Formats: sequence, structure tokens, C-alpha cells
Amino acid sequence: MTSTDAQKADVQIQVDGPVHWHSKGVDQVLRELETYVVGLSDAEAAARIEKFGRNEMTPPPKKTFWMKLWNQINNVLIYILLVAAIVSGILQEWAETGLIVAVISLNVTIGLLQEGKAEKAADAIKSMLSPKAIVIRDGHQMEVAGADLVPGDLVVIKAGDSVAADLRIIECSNLKILEALLTGESNPVSKVAEVIEGGDAVGLGDRKNLAFSATQVQAGQGKGVVVSTGNGTEIGKIGLMVGQQDAVKTNLLIQLEVFGRYVSVLVVIIAAITFCLAFLKAGEPVGDAFKSAVAIAVAIIPEGLPAVVTISLALAMQLLAGQNAIIKQLPAVETLGSVTVICSDKTGTLTKNEMTVQKLQTSAALYHVHGVGYSPATKDIDGDDGTNITEEKRARLRAMFEGLVLCNDAGLQVAAGPGGTEVYTALGYPTEASMLTLGVKLGISDVRRFKDAHPRVASVPFASENKFMCTVHDAPHGGGRVVFVKGAPDRILHVCRDQVARDEVDAAEPLDAGFWERAAASLSGEGLRCLALGFAPWP
Repeated sequence: MTSTDAQKADVQIQVDGPVHWHSKGVDQVLRELETYVVGLSDAEAAARIEKFGRNEMTPPPKKTFWMKLWNQINNVLIYILLVAAIVSGILQEWAETGLIVAVISLNVTIGLLQEGKAEKAADAIKSMLSPKAIVIRDGHQMEVAGADLVPGDLVVIKAGDSVAADLRIIECSNLKILEALLTGESNPVSKVAEVIEGGDAVGLGDRKNLAFSATQVQAGQGKGVVVSTGNGTEIGKIGLMVGQQDAVKTNLLIQLEVFGRYVSVLVVIIAAITFCLAFLKAGEPVGDAFKSAVAIAVAIIPEGLPAVVTISLALAMQLLAGQNAIIKQLPAVETLGSVTVICSDKTGTLTKNEMTVQKLQTSAALYHVHGVGYSPATKDIDGDDGTNITEEKRARLRAMFEGLVLCNDAGLQVAAGPGGTEVYTALGYPTEASMLTLGVKLGISDVRRFKDAHPRVASVPFASENKFMCTVHDAPHGGGRVVFVKGAPDRILHVCRDQVARDEVDAAEPLDAGFWERAAASLSGEGLRCLALGFAPWP
């Protein structure tokens, strides 16, 4: 990093450091950032880029190949193996020498590959900054590169956008942002423009008048003023931490170092005694006495121990790599294996922030849905008796629950995965995306085409105060219109008169509210999130 870049990085961090933007009013924020309701001018924006730097993370100093190679060789495991290889070569034990060299090469190769993956993880965080942003400059909206944002810029955000910098919200309408990346909160956070008092005492997840860089806008729209860019953003600080590596020795390395010192001292003492006895007592020539001492030393050195340890750690590292775990240094595998308790604050921190429909409760039966995540590859659904349902029963359930697909604003994105697999990613709320997966499992092969066949003509979006979502759809082939409503069971039961009978969508019977309340309580007691679905012909 050049001195100029370092100065810019310092300025960026200072902008967001001691200033509690969430505890300041909109007028005060605009005044301190010297911006206006019509935004900055192009000239002022260019001047601030020169002052604060571009909205990019400062990359850590790149290590050369030789530095990376030294990091992999510089541990006691490799030292013991190298000594054993040299001594074996001196004694012309070529098979043993080749085996030890192969073990060293395997260890170094795997370590270099894993360190490369760690660097890619840091680059991935850097790439999370939004490539584009809508800003207001000189009173006009325009699209600019995310890297060109500066403190004081007015940014317009809407559903589907990725926030390009840390913003102080100044206007918003039903604005909800998914912040699981930073706070672990699995649900989108409703944003406000009002002042939040408390300063440092307010946690990151409670600063609801701030929008953080690299988070995703799930609903609504808003306007904010940039308060921090580049390394000064919350995601930028994480990027800096990922790029830093503390040289901390694991317990395994410490124990091996102590063992290695004891063995080294013991080997030197015994080798010296052996040489003296062979040369002075037995009268052997100096060369033969030296060979005898070396032979004894080789026999004492436990060259098999570091080899076994290295191979074991390498295999464990490869196993973890297959599960998308990144480990920079080989001995860290042992430390990870010693962990007995992991403390986490909430879902989304260690979990994948994915939802899966696991059970379907009807008036006739409780169905168990198999599978994990958004992939519909596993389509097995069991009835009360534990056996897989018939296709006729699946068609009935599809007719009953197709409203979960239609009364839904989410989407599923499919991409090619390793080994020819398909990777499904949620676009929108995880809960709603899980219902699209359920629809596919119930027989709706093409969700988009199914929605096109039942066009939406009206809707009431979900709101926390209402706890439900409502949509009206045209039935195919001129079959009239139908209204679907999904939401909290207590809200849906309140507006229902009948319930589906015998799992036949056209058969109805009087609503048994007590039955549904007990069923919801039972499912909630298992840690499941419960939603109810209702429908009726549109008058």
C-alpha cells in the first residue's frame, strides 16, 4: 500500500469511527457531511474521491510464492521430517528418503492450496460491494459505479438492490433489508429514518436507521446518505480482519516442539556416546564410528510420528475442504477438532439462513416433508402411517397448497453446482422461498409458468402489524378469480368460516378452531415456524 492509499484508508475509517450516525437527526447528518437535499455536484463528488478514496476495500499485501512456501515449511513437523530425510539420504536409504520427501511435498501442496482458498474468501468479501448504485447529484438521479460513491452522496435503494455503502436512512417506505451477513438476523429488518438514541450502547443489529454495505434490500424503497465507504464500512472492517493472520501456535505444535527438543538433546547425547565407545573403546576407524553413531541417531528419531501426524491432518483438511471449510495452516485442524462448545447468538450466524417446509397439517392428517434446503430433489412426503403418499394424494395436496406458491413474492435461482448438481438460491424471504420448493415437491414442475397461468390482479403485501399477505388471482380458462391469504394462524383463523374436509379442496366443513390452535401449538413446540393458508372465490 502506498503512503497516499494509507492516508485515504485512515480518513475513511475516521469518518465512521467516533461518529454515531444513528443517534443524529437527518438535518444534523446532512449538515455534518456538507451535503444537500439535491445531492452533491459532480465536481464535489470528484473532490471527495480524491480526499476519501474510492469506495473499495484496501487489499492486504500480497504474499509471494516463496513467502507462502516458507509459511508451510516453517513448523516443527517439517523440520523433523527434513532431518530424517537428510539422515536417511546419508545412509543411502533411498526408499525411506523418497517416502519422507513425498510426505513433505503432500503437506506443502495441500497447505498452499488451502491458503489460496483463504485468499479467495477475502476477495469474495471484497467483491460483495455493489457494482452499481443510484445516486442523486445536482438534483437528478443517475447510475454510477459503486466504487464512485463518496461520503455525503444521496443514494436511492429499492427491493432487489445491494447496498453499496453504509447509509444513514433519511426517507423510507416499507423498507426491509436482509442483514444476516453482518448480524446473523435471519429475518429482514424494517428500517426507519428516526433518531435512535444510545450511541455505542446500541448494537449493530438495532441501528435500524442505518443500511450497511453488501446487505440486500428485500422490500420497499428508501433514500440514504453515505456515511462510510471502503474500509470504513462494517463489511470493510470484516474484510480487513479476514486479510489479517495472527501467528498463533496450536497446542499440537507446542507439544511437538517440546517433544522435538527433548528428542534432539537425547539423540545428540546418545550419538556422542556411541561415537566415543566405537572409536575409543572398540578401536573402529573414525568413519565407521561416525556411521555407527548416525545409525543409532536414525533409529532414535521417530520419523514415522510426524509423517503419520502430517498425513492425518492433511486428510482431515481435505475432508473439511469438501464441506466448504477454509483452513490456512495444517496444524489448525487439531485445534478445530478440540472444540467442544461453540457459543452463537442467533440463527444465521452458524446456520445457512435457509428455511425448509417440514410438515403439512390438514384437517385429515399430518404430513412429513423430506429434504433440506431449497433443492426439490427429494420429493418424498410421508403420511401419518409413515409411508410415502400416493400420486393421487400428492395431487390433492397440490390443489390445497398451491396458494403458497401464488401468494408469494420470492423466487428460486438455479445454478450449476459441482459434480453436475444443481444449487438453488432464494431470491426474497427464506420462508417464502421454502414454499416454492414445497410447490415443486407437490407437482408444480415450473413455478414461473404456474404463476403466469394464474396472474395476480391485486395484493396486500405482508406487514408486521397485519401478520398476513393477501393476493387475488385469475383462474386459468376463465374460471373466475380466487383470493389467497397466508400468515399467522391466529389472524387466518379469525377470518375463516370453513375448513377443507377429507383433503378434498372442493369439500368443506365447519371450522374447528380449537383443533387448529392445538396443532399450531404442537408444531411451534417443536421449534417450527407455523403459517396458515386460506382461500375463497373472489365475489
